[in-house]
Amino acid sequence: MKICFFTKHEIDWGSSRERIGVHLDHIKREGHSYRVIYCIPNELSQAWIGGRKRFPLFNAAYSFWRNRILKHLKLIQIIMSADRYDRILVQKVNLLAPLVRVLRSRNKNIIFDFDDQCFWDLESVRRKKAGFAKRIRFWRRGLQHPSVLRSYNRIIAGNRYLADLAAAVVDKDRIAVIPTPIDCGLYFPVEKEDRGGAVIVGWAGSGENHLRHLELLVEPLKELIKRYDMNFKLVGAMRSDRIRNLFAFLGSRFIPVDWVDAKELPEMIRSFDIGVMPLRDDDEARGKCGFKVLQYMATGIPVVISPVGVNKEMVRDGVNGFLAGSPDEWIKKISSLIEDKGMRRDFGRRGRQTVEKGYSLDGASKKFMEIIERA
Repeated sequence: MKICFFTKHEIDWGSSRERIGVHLDHIKREGHSYRVIYCIPNELSQAWIGGRKRFPLFNAAYSFWRNRILKHLKLIQIIMSADRYDRILVQKVNLLAPLVRVLRSRNKNIIFDFDDQCFWDLESVRRKKAGFAKRIRFWRRGLQHPSVLRSYNRIIAGNRYLADLAAAVVDKDRIAVIPTPIDCGLYFPVEKEDRGGAVIVGWAGSGENHLRHLELLVEPLKELIKRYDMNFKLVGAMRSDRIRNLFAFLGSRFIPVDWVDAKELPEMIRSFDIGVMPLRDDDEARGKCGFKVLQYMATGIPVVISPVGVNKEMVRDGVNGFLAGSPDEWIKKISSLIEDKGMRRDFGRRGRQTVEKGYSLDGASKKFMEIIERA
């Protein structure tokens, strides 16, 4: 079987790597071949999240060309060669509905995979309407009505919220949920020496994309540094002045790491004593698939996270991690972990078991391949 993957990013970046790239070795072992066509190059992804400075107008024009126009020219290329492939999978690329229908006329075996907010919010979809101003906001953010999903033979959603969104416009039997998996051979715990010194509270992500969520940590951290010898390490600062200014009050206790390679990231996360994931409760956050949480848990790092979306499925409060919904809860629960090494160790062990049982790459790759074959 020959498969065409039409991905949002290059295959070694972000969601394209974690949703598609991690399965490619399994696909080859099964005797299939594939081709990857991407929309957004890494240099533009880095520019969006602060990794490379550009003139604003040039950056906006380049982004519009890549994200609005060139992707459809590439889709036309795929349409012209659609009969050469047994399956075509579109990964999180929003495309004009008429062109998707043309693609379906050329090859009915088309699949859509998404692990983030690509469409209108669920309430607007169910109400079947949105005001003019709201439609403009959707358009500016690159969100479209999920009715385009009707043209796809199968839909793979990263969590139940996204599956419910797809189910508002297509039959449920065409939808499968596959959480973004974690490679337990790459992300694994190690026995930590009692090094003494400051406890490290850590966060790993990608630049200013998460700035509004990181703001939720400011008040708790201001209180925690008064009580404890602790540092806050942020991996993925991407040379962002806004991130550095946000945590400037920490002084030398703030450790920004601009960027690390994907293969080096597990080792960086293992340097944490506690992993955090703050989220504001909105549609964008509910569409996230909690990959950051899985990275922490797979490496045996105890977590304190916001009780938003899929986070509440991954973490049982007080069993394999903590859920924190207010500044007081963030302070109380991080304090508990700072003070109790045994609790950190127990949460880390149970978190690792959670990932192995329900979110490992091996199981996800098998399910992913089964869906593609059935399509």
